[in-house]
Amino acid sequence: MTSLPLGLAGTLFLVSLCNASRLRGIPPPWTAALILSFVALCTAWRSRAARGRRLLDEPAHLPVALLCLTAYLATMRWHGGDDIPNSLIPFGILQHSTLSLEPFRAKFELETLADFRIYRSDPLLSIFSVFPAVLALPAYLLPSLFGGPPNDFGLHNLSKVSGALITALSAAAVYAACRRRADGRWAALCALAYGLGTWSWSVSSQALHSHGPAQLGAALGMLGLLGEDDKDAALAGLGFALAMASREDSVFFIVAAGLYYLLHRTRRLPAFLAGAAGPLLFNLAYWLWYTGAPKPPYMGAQGGMFGVFRTDALAGLLVSPTRGLLWFSPVLLFGVWALADAWRDKERRWAPYLLTAGPMLLAFLCFRTTWTGGQTFGPRYFAMAAAVWAVAMSQLRLGDRGRAAFAVLFAYSALVHAVGAFFPYPGSFSTVGAEAELWRWDLHPLANLLRDAGPMGGLPAGVRLITLLGFLSAGAWLGRWAYRFSRPL
Repeated sequence: MTSLPLGLAGTLFLVSLCNASRLRGIPPPWTAALILSFVALCTAWRSRAARGRRLLDEPAHLPVALLCLTAYLATMRWHGGDDIPNSLIPFGILQHSTLSLEPFRAKFELETLADFRIYRSDPLLSIFSVFPAVLALPAYLLPSLFGGPPNDFGLHNLSKVSGALITALSAAAVYAACRRRADGRWAALCALAYGLGTWSWSVSSQALHSHGPAQLGAALGMLGLLGEDDKDAALAGLGFALAMASREDSVFFIVAAGLYYLLHRTRRLPAFLAGAAGPLLFNLAYWLWYTGAPKPPYMGAQGGMFGVFRTDALAGLLVSPTRGLLWFSPVLLFGVWALADAWRDKERRWAPYLLTAGPMLLAFLCFRTTWTGGQTFGPRYFAMAAAVWAVAMSQLRLGDRGRAAFAVLFAYSALVHAVGAFFPYPGSFSTVGAEAELWRWDLHPLANLLRDAGPMGGLPAGVRLITLLGFLSAGAWLGRWAYRFSRPL
């Protein structure tokens, strides 16, 4: 009987993809995807219970992915903007055999989308990497087959479903990587901390941003890095190259992994390079085909966003209430701690290289004039690094106090990103001038819920307070569960 609801939910999802947003009476793709994900999660739960097992008993790759995917889709909203080019390019690939925006030139010239295209390019090109669009192709096959690009609501649906699926897969890959060196319970907790307590929930899964594919690449890279043979080394190269192909600021992590193989696992270096060749050569071919030069077509536009090193950026990205890493995902401190703790461990020689990559990324961002991120939620630029740090934290062996601290920070991080996922982001969203908002504590996501100008400003103050208390209660329950679940068997 359990297969019938799952089959019906799957059919509904396929029909919704064929329909996109054109006919009434059929749920849009993100609603149908939520129904399918929830039914699949319930099916997995009942199947395991029938065998006397818990949902997260190992192996838990599918339950971790389904838990995260259901949470991602449950927001029933689109947090996008930068995703617009990559939400259209799959239609360009499947219907026009092009990676350019040329089939959609009128849309980018007539609408307020100038920031997303390269000026005076022929054909019209995106200002972002096109790799996320390539990864999202499976979700676009049916919509492309049954018609052209849908209206904006339909595009937002496809963008969100694609981003959610890619990010949920990254959570499963993080779990697989954690399991290589940790017991199943702790691996599941680390994967859920990554999937729910970072930008995986609030940003990457809410649209087809470049962060989700970069995170998937980082997770696969760590999975390969913790392996022993040539296949693992090739997977490490593929993963970190996928991250870099999606977001060029991931370069510090592929360089760190490459140095580790060069200096400590020289025999595996050819396999690592072979794995990395695919995504990197794809990008190179794209650049050469459309510009004739071996560099990104958007290098000029992106290069103009850099200036001198900014100390206010350093402080803001670390501790400010609207952009600070420590206020948005403090659970990741366990990952940084794990990398530092492994500095002299001969069994984890990769740790010093990946530990160094984090500060290098931070320093790089401090040279950006647009480091505040525009329409963003906290320091989302660390989304890819979060996958690396989550895998690293699985190496820790915590006592009772450590488990309690982890449970508190996990619950707090998940609470913050749940608010980011379900409500509009606080702040003005400007890339230059947002510094004036850096130290406004009333713009922290939790405090912002109570503001008259916040996302619930139209509701009475009492209702806003009750909503916040509801979120806090859910966070308290999650922390209690995490502490109990982390007990060694």
